[in-house]
Amino acid sequence: MATETIIRLRSSIKALEGHHGTAPLEEGPSYVRFVCDVLVRCSSRRLGGEGQPVRRDDIKFTMETERKHVLDDDGGDPASVFLDYEETRRMAWAVFTGMRELRCIDLSRSNWVTLMPDDDAAAWIHRTVKRNHDEGLAGGHYRFRVRIKLKVELVFSEPEALVGKLVWAETRSGDTCGICLDGLMTSKRCKTPPANLPCGHAFHPPCITKWLFKGTTCPICRDDLTGLAAAPWESGWMSCPGCIKASTPCDEDCPSVKGMLGLSLS
Repeated sequence: MATETIIRLRSSIKALEGHHGTAPLEEGPSYVRFVCDVLVRCSSRRLGGEGQPVRRDDIKFTMETERKHVLDDDGGDPASVFLDYEETRRMAWAVFTGMRELRCIDLSRSNWVTLMPDDDAAAWIHRTVKRNHDEGLAGGHYRFRVRIKLKVELVFSEPEALVGKLVWAETRSGDTCGICLDGLMTSKRCKTPPANLPCGHAFHPPCITKWLFKGTTCPICRDDLTGLAAAPWESGWMSCPGCIKASTPCDEDCPSVKGMLGLSLS
């Protein structure tokens, strides 16, 4: 994928709402909610840029979840959920990812390079409820609030995006890569279909991708390739920097779009 997403949990402040100390409340509802400050930083690795990302303007917005009720409506004991760490973690993740404003960002667990919000929140929730339980304060209701700061880096690779659009399956068996000179269809080093540049010269995708990180032209005829690949937030066909797929553009109410336009966010 041409756009790499890197997410960091920068800080986390946790509190109990409506509680005296840490003791559970006699009356519900019980909930877990997140308040989230998001910084989105967009950058691109240009053709011929040696792989160094060129930074673009940052986008900032704040959002929060609705109060997530836990078992209160079913007449159960919310504390029993919080005493199960894995159940608490799953519930916290569902609450966090349920925020509409985060729909543009790929929150896949592989994109996180720090502790994730569900693990961070679940550890604190579980620890708080277990301590009360061990002290004889079993049952009751809890209202947990977690305020976090997230930094999301979106790094777009022009060489990878360009080569990804140039896959060419109609290669003859005798054709060779214009860089390594191995056969395009018979090379043991590359099993993927070749990439055919607009000028007509074909290469192994890894070969031409590596070349384009250092140069901006076809290595054979020097045809200029500048401007053939652009980041979603620069190309004009996508309004939100967090939207990776053109098929799911954001609407005017998207907080990232408002942030780009310099509008205030509630």
